[in-house]
Amino acid sequence: MVSVNGKEMKWEEGMTVEDAIVFAEYPEYNYPILVVTLNGVHVKNDQFKTTPIKDGDVLKIMQPLAGG
Repeated sequence: MVSVNGKEMKWEEGMTVEDAIVFAEYPEYNYPILVVTLNGVHVKNDQFKTTPIKDGDVLKIMQPLAGG
């Protein structure tokens, strides 16, 4: 299992950060403004498709908010 924003996601071989984004229901058009950490380490946006997820990993996916 993998934890994505506190929710359990079934882990499968070959999963990537992009798969977790889809699981967390963030639409593709929001990818450029997502902040993702994998086990506490920042993952750059251009690495979402290539960064593998291992069984037991913890991901946090956040969308920055602006205000004024």
